[in-house]
Amino acid sequence: MSARIGSDLAGYYRLHAPIYDLTRPLFLFGRERLLSGLAKASLAQGWRNPSILEVGCGTGRNLHLLSRMFPHSRLVGVDLAAAMLDRARARLGDRAQLVQGALGSVALDGPFDIVFASYMLSMTGSAQAQCIAAARRELVSGGLLGVVDFQSTPSAGFAAWMARNHVSFDPQLLERLAAAGRPIAVSSTRAYGGAWRYFSWIGH
Repeated sequence: MSARIGSDLAGYYRLHAPIYDLTRPLFLFGRERLLSGLAKASLAQGWRNPSILEVGCGTGRNLHLLSRMFPHSRLVGVDLAAAMLDRARARLGDRAQLVQGALGSVALDGPFDIVFASYMLSMTGSAQAQCIAAARRELVSGGLLGVVDFQSTPSAGFAAWMARNHVSFDPQLLERLAAAGRPIAVSSTRAYGGAWRYFSWIGH
């Protein structure tokens, strides 16, 4: 990710870390569906203890859920924001390895069977394609890449408000994912009667 994005988000999440897990269930939909889909796809590959990397792991909520699905898997999370990682460490203890830094610039001891990102790529701006490429470099051959994120909104006002919170509705995100790998499960869902759409993407 670019230095600008990194520094902006670090400050943003310093403020939001204490309330993140209370507020995000109101609009970060589809996270459990993505994790269940990745678990199903992993078992279809014959992986009962896949190694898993979450890019932008935040407070560790997703990794905590995966630790229940895969109690013997190696779990790694990387995030730019120290305040979010503090919350993740309190939640996960030594169950996951947590690394502060930008994907592609820190050592993560990969590759991994599964790499996924939850509502992270829409916050990377011009570095989005770079982040997708860096995530794919962390995968084993034939590994699974998973993404859940915002897709589109018909409301210019809502898009502007989300932009102030570092989120861009980018219609090319799904195209970039498809160009980077082979999709095996893709869904697109309306939220709040069509105020916006979010998508889930799993592929190789």
